[in-house]
Amino acid sequence: MNWRRQAIYAAVAILFISPIAAPRLLAFPYSTQIGSHHVYSEQPITPQLESIVARADALAAKSPISDPSAHQPIFLTNGGWRWSWLALGSRDAFALSRPVSEAIVINRSDQATDVVLNGRRIGGRRSLSGTIAHEMTHGAIRRHFGLFADAHYPAWLREGYCDYVAGGGSLTDADAARLNKSDPQAPALAYWRGRKRVEAELQRNGGSVDTLFASAGS
Repeated sequence: MNWRRQAIYAAVAILFISPIAAPRLLAFPYSTQIGSHHVYSEQPITPQLESIVARADALAAKSPISDPSAHQPIFLTNGGWRWSWLALGSRDAFALSRPVSEAIVINRSDQATDVVLNGRRIGGRRSLSGTIAHEMTHGAIRRHFGLFADAHYPAWLREGYCDYVAGGGSLTDADAARLNKSDPQAPALAYWRGRKRVEAELQRNGGSVDTLFASAGS
């Protein structure tokens, strides 16, 4: 009986730590190596994924704080139970990455069309390559500014800079103008406003990311 109880405790422990430390424990059925990233997927991996990840790498590499030695694993979900479990309280997000493990977990995505969906009617769709680059940049921020950067720096700065590096977000300027009239508190607008503010600050300070974060975090 003791071994059965121990097995149950071990299984519960694995399920508890998997969202934080080891998403691969949720047995993604498909996996491959693309560049420096091990990619896990709920859906069959298509030939298009290699160019998507390469595009994300190229976008992230444009940031002066990027780290070429970072080998972040990428987990592609279909928005079902694996995403719900790994996202914890962020189920409406496009993706997330965790400190320490730096695993990148993506919501429902389509490799063939380079798209990620989060279910929102407006601002509920963005490119998979841009989303991956966004999450890579979160990792770069933590490596450059410290493990607790997510708590130290305001969300507009972190999310705005990640979208700036990714080349945009889920809203065009026209989308943002319409949404600002119909729902000014929409979550997607916070990302758009953050990116616009980051763009303005970088233009003002000559493009220094260190100065940008120092002024906002002081």
